[in-house]
Amino acid sequence: MTTNLSRRSWLQRSAMAAAILPVSRWYQPDSYISRSGSPFPASIIRLNSNENAYGPSQAARDAVMDSLNEANRYPRHFMASLREEIARRENLTPEHILLTAGSTELLGLVGLVYGLQGGEVVACNPTFDFMLIYTERLGCRWSRTPLTSTYQYDLQGLAKATGPDTKLIFICNPNNPTGIEIPNGELRAFCETQAKKYPVYVDEAYIELSPNGRESSMASLVDSNPNLIVGRTFSKVHGLAGLRIGYAIANPVTIDLLANFHIGRGMTISSASANAAIACLKDAEFEAYSRRKIIEGREMVCKAFDNLGIEYMPSAANFVFFGMINSIWIQSKPWKRKIFSSAVMITFLDGQE
Repeated sequence: MTTNLSRRSWLQRSAMAAAILPVSRWYQPDSYISRSGSPFPASIIRLNSNENAYGPSQAARDAVMDSLNEANRYPRHFMASLREEIARRENLTPEHILLTAGSTELLGLVGLVYGLQGGEVVACNPTFDFMLIYTERLGCRWSRTPLTSTYQYDLQGLAKATGPDTKLIFICNPNNPTGIEIPNGELRAFCETQAKKYPVYVDEAYIELSPNGRESSMASLVDSNPNLIVGRTFSKVHGLAGLRIGYAIANPVTIDLLANFHIGRGMTISSASANAAIACLKDAEFEAYSRRKIIEGREMVCKAFDNLGIEYMPSAANFVFFGMINSIWIQSKPWKRKIFSSAVMITFLDGQE
């Protein structure tokens, strides 16, 4: 069911919905203390951080165990093999790849490199704001451009917002928290034009879950556009959020720039994490299964919303953004609100990458 809400009305309702959800900002520590393998009872279904409920695959689990034989060694061999495997998959070279501890570390690294330059970072609002808040702490301004009337990333607005002080343009596609994908042709044209003038970062944490999957990626543009950076993660479709594996795809010149600021000599991931990621890239069957099951769950939620008359955004990610109607949540008891909110895979500000 598509929505006819005005943008102001939608944001007001969405903010109201967010206010009753059990959300946590990225900078808040985990308050749970684990006494066994998991701090959560087996009856709890966790859907509040945009995680993959189906992974990791058996191949990834086996790869973790196999890597323990080399746990006394630094992970250089596994990291080199992972870079080669990613490069092969993207038809690039290992010099186009930078590995990080999840795409969250990559976002912080890029925020550091460009945020220290002062000026401003241009991005729409709302979007995944980790990098943007981080750059603000470094003294860089976040120039906020509202989404369009159809809740799309406003590419024309972003272009108009750029100027002499622009140090970076940030784009999240599909966008978090709305879940909406930017039309491929429009984004490609934008990146090719703007990357000639400014560094452009495209966050593709959910790209595999979009209708055309990785075919919608901007990765094929990095050779001819040195200012373009594409960020990816193994946290979503591959189910490795707890192992912390992310990576940048960019021109080797830009990769070298980022590597100069990467802490720990660039070795912030473990042998186990890297080997698990290699196994994931070779396990096409599980990747297809994971993608299919997540999309089935997304469609199930949307169908339930249609039946309940709840307005929501069409999603190309593993969550659905919706506006709750007063009569639904006011009449619900608190515990029912929590279960209902969690069951629809929705977070407004959480959703680590």
